[in-house]
Amino acid sequence: MKRRLLAILMADVVGYSRRMETDRTRTIDVIRDLRERWLEPECASRGGEVLKRMGDGWIIGFPSLTDAVEAAQAVQSALNVGKDVQLRIAVHLGEVVDDGTDIYGTSLNIAARLQTEAPPGGVMISGDLHRQIDGPLASDFTEAGSFELKNIRHPVQGYQWRPFARDGQVADELPLIAVEPFVMGPGCADNADAADDLRSQMLTRLSRRTGVRVAVADSALAGSPTYLLRGRFRADADRTRLSLSLVLAASGAVLWSEDYSDTQANLFALIDKAAARADGALRVEINAHDADRIDELPDEALSAAELRARAAKFFYTAEISGYERAATLLERALRLAPGNGMALAMWGHAMTKLIECGKLDADPALIARVAQNVDAAVQAAPRSDFVFKAQADLRAGLLGDLPGARRSIERAESLNADYTLLAEVHAQIALAEGDYDAACDALTPLLEASGNDPFRHRWFFLRAFAEWLADRPEKALAAIQEATDLRPGSRALWLLLAEAQAALGQSPDAALGRAAALPAGPDIAVPFWTVAGPGADKAARFLRGLKAAETL
Repeated sequence: MKRRLLAILMADVVGYSRRMETDRTRTIDVIRDLRERWLEPECASRGGEVLKRMGDGWIIGFPSLTDAVEAAQAVQSALNVGKDVQLRIAVHLGEVVDDGTDIYGTSLNIAARLQTEAPPGGVMISGDLHRQIDGPLASDFTEAGSFELKNIRHPVQGYQWRPFARDGQVADELPLIAVEPFVMGPGCADNADAADDLRSQMLTRLSRRTGVRVAVADSALAGSPTYLLRGRFRADADRTRLSLSLVLAASGAVLWSEDYSDTQANLFALIDKAAARADGALRVEINAHDADRIDELPDEALSAAELRARAAKFFYTAEISGYERAATLLERALRLAPGNGMALAMWGHAMTKLIECGKLDADPALIARVAQNVDAAVQAAPRSDFVFKAQADLRAGLLGDLPGARRSIERAESLNADYTLLAEVHAQIALAEGDYDAACDALTPLLEASGNDPFRHRWFFLRAFAEWLADRPEKALAAIQEATDLRPGSRALWLLLAEAQAALGQSPDAALGRAAALPAGPDIAVPFWTVAGPGADKAARFLRGLKAAETL
């Protein structure tokens, strides 16, 4: 039994299975060419030893970290010029055990998982390795985020490199949020501890996000931040007010801000509320804009993580076309990293919403595939609140399993008690059980906390729908008017507004005229959920009318 500390280079061919299906002979020639002319000779020239070949993949060990990283860069640079094949390469440092028959070690597992996150044509190295290579070489790599890797207990930090990065073709580094010391206004000296508590909570919450880096503004780690998170405390008689804002560092433009207030006696409850609300709002900003840094890159150049980021950006269009584009991106991500829990859950989320709104038929085979992928996501990423939210959506919306949906919600809440998006599933369950008051109650905190969320019109529609079913047309009208103000191009919203007006004895003609002028078709804001209770027939009539119009 031989044990060695090595720099481990892992490489595989992008799209190997598809290439084999379309042109087996050509693919075998490509693999031979890689082995004999490119990968193995370059690695051997730098002291690399082939530890294992796996059809379309290699494990190569190096005694030198620098040689391993430079070999990976040299191979990818050569293949980037006029070659019709791409590799994904990862490099990690760790112990390798060789028993003469095979090789083993946790370091091999980490390298293999990192390789699934490497950009096609690029290199991904671990944070452990990045810390140990020299400055000029380390500076070639940009931070790619931390990855929850299957069967690895702790998240692994990744740094990536592309062969064209030095030419200034793309700036793909994760954005950095610097959390500034909070400003204390007159009369707030006694609130310094509370300000420190809030700042600490925001640092902790933001550090859990995979799409950003976070640092204390006055620390060496802050560097050149992309965003600044600012806070200000003010006191007035017995009340305390605090403001939080996210500012673009380069221009000072305010991207998001929100104010909070309460009595001085409830100061720490106010801090907890502000931290939870701000965390939710910043989650939206991060998810919606993380992919901005890779806008110039084509889909085929993106890593699995970058494809997930781009898909999230399309989710936040709150449009059916965005969900369809996201699904395509996630299918590509799953070809690169088939077992990635987040990609599986995101694809399941996209399919669930497209089926719910009627864009895709509720085909039993498709629903079974969605359920299979979401179950696999739960197993692969059991520490993700979003994964259990996707499972709850699936169970409530497509499987009709309300007890199962409740269990999924409980698991998500055990991971993140402040995950406000779970309120939508609570409302869905309430409608399926005929409890319209509970549906309205569930949506209230979501609407209060979602000022910057692009799905706000959907939640106003759902609130209006529940109020209308409960025979409260005046409240239904108020909610649906909010929805049409936010999304005036949605035909279904105007039709519900007309129903509310008719129930109040008002003329619905103007709303019906607006609806008639808009194209019929499914709307991501209008799910065809099951409704029970006294309003079930009314709900069925309304939803049938929408479906009938879509088929015209």
